[in-house]
Amino acid sequence: MKKIIVIIALALFCNLGGTFVYAQTSTQATLGKLEDSLFGFQYDDESDLARLDRIETSVYGAPSKASQSQRLAKLRKDLSADLIGQEIEPVEDTFADASDSWVDEPPKAASNVSYPAVDELEKVVFNKTFPKEDISVRLSNLEKKAFNKTFADDLNTRTERLKAELKPQSFMDNQIAQSSNAFYDQDDVVPLGGDFHMNKYMQHDPYDYSEFNARQNAMFNDDYGNSSSLFDREPKKASLSTVEKKLMKQNFNNDSMENRLARVEQYMFGTVFDGDDQQTRLNRISSAYNAQKSSGKYDSNGFARNMTTGVQIGMLILMVLACIL
Repeated sequence: MKKIIVIIALALFCNLGGTFVYAQTSTQATLGKLEDSLFGFQYDDESDLARLDRIETSVYGAPSKASQSQRLAKLRKDLSADLIGQEIEPVEDTFADASDSWVDEPPKAASNVSYPAVDELEKVVFNKTFPKEDISVRLSNLEKKAFNKTFADDLNTRTERLKAELKPQSFMDNQIAQSSNAFYDQDDVVPLGGDFHMNKYMQHDPYDYSEFNARQNAMFNDDYGNSSSLFDREPKKASLSTVEKKLMKQNFNNDSMENRLARVEQYMFGTVFDGDDQQTRLNRISSAYNAQKSSGKYDSNGFARNMTTGVQIGMLILMVLACIL
């Protein structure tokens, strides 16, 4: 009977001792995690109570008067101690869902989508089209022929670059497309055709500098008065990108056409002609720009004008002397 009592007592003692050791080990492990998170260091050589006081002072500003188990439970809850040390899958934005992350990729070409601009470019280069091929492959083939290399830009940028280089008919017939194309930047743009005349596209207004400019320049040509003089020839058109570079030392190809026209009109005329269509406004800007370019040439002929005035005065003096004598 005594042996049985001793065995039971030993079993209870071992069970309680193991529980005490486990509880002590669990408490110290939790304190160690919290200290690593807050201080980057564990105070293993101090008592659990001193370590608790330090942690609570750092977190709450003062140590608690509750029991040690209650204090530790509150810290574990408030600081999520059980999650400390666990790996968290990184995302691009901590405050965004993984579904919010996206990569900008060029759109895939669909078999039922037509690309008339690319068709026209292929006709210029290959005299035929390749509608069944991927659009990226078609552009790469055109770029190899035109530039001996390919580009990694978006589809629209690559198409605009090819238009400026290959100059298909639809592009050359559209002045607005030429002006908005960042790659097509020439000082002078050839008019639409032999029968092109500004009066077909714009009404007469006070800013019709082209007629005045042509008349003044023609006065100092040897063939003045002939049908082939500058007075009878229409001046070439200047592109909007060229005007922007000359006036404002930069162009605004990424801006809308409406904003670009308004900016240049305000710079040149002090007002905005937003009531007119874009073609009329482009023609007006081109006329004024060409007039400004030719004004220097006209001023350089001041000596000739002074000589003409001197000859006229001399003739008047001779006529007066002839009458007197």
